[in-house]
Amino acid sequence: MTHETGRREFLKGAFVLGGLTLFSTPLLTACAGTAAEGGGGGSPVRGGTLTIARAADILAVDPAHIGDNEAIWMVSNVYERLYRTSTSGTAEPWLATAHTLSADRLTWTFTLRDGVKFADGSPMTSADVKFSIDRTTKSKDTGWINVAIKSVAAPDPKTVVITTKSYTDMRGVLSFYGNGIVPDKFGGRTEQEFFKKPVGTGPFVMTSWAVGREVVLDRNEHYWQSGKPYLDKVVLTTVSNDSTRTLQLRGQQADVVESPAWSQLDELKSQNNITVQSFDSTLVYFLLLNTTTPHLSDLNVREAISHAVDRPALIKLALFGHAQAAGSMFAPKWPGYDQTLTAPQRDVAAAKAALSKSKYPDGFELTYSIDGGDAVQSAVAQSIQTNLAEIGIKVKISQFDPTTLWSLIDEGKYEICHRKLSLDIPDTAENVPTLSDPAVGGYAKVAGYNNPAVVDLGKQSIAMSDPGKQTAAYADLQHKLNEELPYVPLYYVPWSYAMSQRVHDFEVPSTGDYHLEKTWLSR
Repeated sequence: MTHETGRREFLKGAFVLGGLTLFSTPLLTACAGTAAEGGGGGSPVRGGTLTIARAADILAVDPAHIGDNEAIWMVSNVYERLYRTSTSGTAEPWLATAHTLSADRLTWTFTLRDGVKFADGSPMTSADVKFSIDRTTKSKDTGWINVAIKSVAAPDPKTVVITTKSYTDMRGVLSFYGNGIVPDKFGGRTEQEFFKKPVGTGPFVMTSWAVGREVVLDRNEHYWQSGKPYLDKVVLTTVSNDSTRTLQLRGQQADVVESPAWSQLDELKSQNNITVQSFDSTLVYFLLLNTTTPHLSDLNVREAISHAVDRPALIKLALFGHAQAAGSMFAPKWPGYDQTLTAPQRDVAAAKAALSKSKYPDGFELTYSIDGGDAVQSAVAQSIQTNLAEIGIKVKISQFDPTTLWSLIDEGKYEICHRKLSLDIPDTAENVPTLSDPAVGGYAKVAGYNNPAVVDLGKQSIAMSDPGKQTAAYADLQHKLNEELPYVPLYYVPWSYAMSQRVHDFEVPSTGDYHLEKTWLSR
């Protein structure tokens, strides 16, 4: 499995349309993957060190200034939030235990959990929550998530009051990784000093970071859940090579392997003492089309490309069958996903017919840009190159450094490329603007996609307070995107891990930010 660090991918600014949807019931998605049970079950045993071999190092430790998966997954075990995404896909109360909502649906009052302490033993209060949320709101990296917040107040140590500018379900917003809670004014330290040895309320405390090698997390002895965490220590090693990570698992140098290569999954499943666990994700991979280019501005051409792509074939070639063909720009674990939108079957005749209606009936040349060194993107591109050649479209595959390619995409200097999108919170409203409204930036902007009716539909859908009406609006949006094809959905993939059967209760929600307070090791 090729590792992909960034998860934000053009989502900054997504909430400026007016906030998230307001529900009177918990945010729900379809059921996410279940916990890995390990080899023998039984009661949890305290003690031991869990070593997780990961594909890349973290880039930062400050929750207000991160965006890479490795950092997100690490900080989720160090700094907790008022809510978090459960393994069943709900925004579950965490450091908050209850809330009330004003009649005008703009003011949320949260009651904080009793007995919560930071890893240094100091109690967590509403002042810490206000400081943390206000700090994230001002962040250029994560502040977009809080754009609907008007003010945060701490009227007493156990109460936080958040007033919003518009209808916004704060439970989803507060489950975002950037809203992790740190001590007010960093506990009397400078910001720089604090993040050298940070403390949160999570089950673990980061005790060392050898850049490029490993991050060490020790048990938080002041954790509010009695008896947890079970582990003494978690070591997150950086092992970029897929085969090396697998060898370490087999040699018992690692207990869990992040992102095992797709080509190795079936073999690993047959190994004694190794468990392969796939958890439902919110990831959707797709072709991003630059509709401002002459060829791709023609809807007939975009339809021809979609008809020509053989999704099952590219899944077999690039992912060794470990993916689901996509028929929507919403993944199945997004609330509001329309399950009637099954992946289109490859239809060469329909593709040729669509191309014949365009200005380019005899075909043309097209450049497909990919991240250099990404084996999955390369295999997908080669499969699509073969598909399109059959209808007269000659594809040139160009490789770029990932940073360079992002710059080219942002500047509109590309034709087609392979991208992804996922949710960080259990609310589809997070991603609707990036797909529908070029004014907020995101994928609609770089695709040159601007349909006023779709912009309005997106705005209306995320502002709806009736779940049924919102689901219907989301279905309309998915159908409209499929009709106009600024993006061609390709496939959905799970979060995949290989692990020793000694590992129990390793849980990953659909958002991917795993939590380790329940994880334990057999002796």
